[in-house]
Parts: sequence; C-alpha cells; structure tokens
Amino acid sequence: MTPSARVQRQIDALLDQAEAAIRERDWNAALECIRAVLNVDPTNEDALSFKGMAESARGDAPISGISDAEQLATLREEAASPDTTPTSFANGRYEVTGFLGEGGKKKVYLVHDTTLDRDVAFGLIKAEGLDEVTCPK
Repeated sequence: MTPSARVQRQIDALLDQAEAAIRERDWNAALECIRAVLNVDPTNEDALSFKGMAESARGDAPISGISDAEQLATLREEAASPDTTPTSFANGRYEVTGFLGEGGKKKVYLVHDTTLDRDVAFGLIKAEGLDEVTCPK
C-alpha cells in the first residue's frame, strides 16, 4: 500500500533528518529517524540503505571475519570499476572512494569532499527510466 501524501511528506522529512545525521556521523540520531520510517514503510529502500550505512559505521553489523580496513579496500576496488562507478562529482570536488548502496531513487557513494577535507555520503538521483523532456518550438 502506498502511503498518503501527508505520510510521505513525513517519511521524506525523516529521511532528510537521517541523511543530515549521517553527514554529521551522528549514527544514533540517524538510526532513530530510520527506524521511524521503517515502522511506517518497512520496505523503504532509502531507509534500508541508510540503516545499513549507520549500523556498519557504528559497528552493529560487522561482516564476520572481515576487518574495517578490508571492507574499505573492497569499497575502493568496487569504486575503481570504470563501467559502473564515476570517479568524481561536481568538477572533482567530491572524489568517489566507494559505492555504499542503491535505493529506488538514488545511488549513494562514499566520497571525499576536497573542499571541506572530509568523507561524506553523496546521493545521486537515478535518471534511468525518466521520460525525455521535449520543449515546444
């Protein structure tokens, strides 16, 4: 069942708060917002992606037998594939260091912001399936 417009606005607001908390590395606040979304929409792909990021960063969902360094190396190897992952965004400001996940509307990358000198999550809105826009002449 699709949420009503009113509920969807609340879900979007909670996801925006979760995204802001992730940027600030406030994993507890991010998880609180994410859980609220999943209580209403348990299959929300963005919330599930954010949940994985936050839990992994907090150490709640370690991959058995694989260190953080090995996980980061794996992310960097995946990012090195020219066929699927861009190397940077915004004229080089954001250098891609890994692919974090994909939801229904976005692909999320781990990037290094060269201006602020910190790692951030970068959400790229998917364009696949969008209709071509034509302007009247």
